[in-house]
Amino acid sequence: MPTSLRVGHGSDAGRVRPLNEDYHRVWRFPRTVGEELTVIAVADGMGGAAAGEVASKIAIEALDETIRRYVDERTQGRDVVGLESLLEKAIRLANRRVHTAALSRQGSRGMGTTLTCIALEDGAGYVGHVGDSRAWLVREPRIYQLTKDHSWVEEQVEKGVLSEEEARGHELRNLITRALGTRPQLAPDTARLDVRPGDVLAIATDGLHGLVETDEILGEIRRSPDPQTAVDSLIALANERGGSDNVTVVIVEVA
Repeated sequence: MPTSLRVGHGSDAGRVRPLNEDYHRVWRFPRTVGEELTVIAVADGMGGAAAGEVASKIAIEALDETIRRYVDERTQGRDVVGLESLLEKAIRLANRRVHTAALSRQGSRGMGTTLTCIALEDGAGYVGHVGDSRAWLVREPRIYQLTKDHSWVEEQVEKGVLSEEEARGHELRNLITRALGTRPQLAPDTARLDVRPGDVLAIATDGLHGLVETDEILGEIRRSPDPQTAVDSLIALANERGGSDNVTVVIVEVA
């Protein structure tokens, strides 16, 4: 069982975008029942003007509301759903909230956001995901991608139309096929994994993995003395390579 967690997180607008449309959050709840509950999340908004920022903020706020209600109910001894189901419900709620806002706010029609989150408790991790932000597990000596991009390029790779190398630099690599808010109903991807002492979990928006290779992410995590140093180094590396997009990273080390 994990005994403690070390967390690092950060976000930067990059060197090109005038506005940071990413949102992220780290929740840490005390040992009210069982182990401490930790949840991390990133959201990468899209849309004209400030609409992307609105979408990502709404998504994170919906997740926040759902998690806090869950913790309150559990603290009071009420029956609650499992964490994987909780994340699915939270993401569906976030989708409805963003979709409603897109229809009702002037200048926000068509806005949307990615949302990738991980909940950690009692030696288990639960992943919820929509879009092309990513989650990884570092379990020495390897790094494993836990999420699949909901993008046109990823679909072409799966069909064998594009190679991994062709996909990496493709002009449509940012074309998302599933995002919160673009339709009334949406099915998120969810998964459960066992978490061991020594594991490192990371989530990031595509401002990171669009410029920094997966093995480089692994290298920075392995070299860094703590998660915050790794976060800062990865954001700096993305900016050194042009900083063409907002970049947000959250890293959790299980001790």
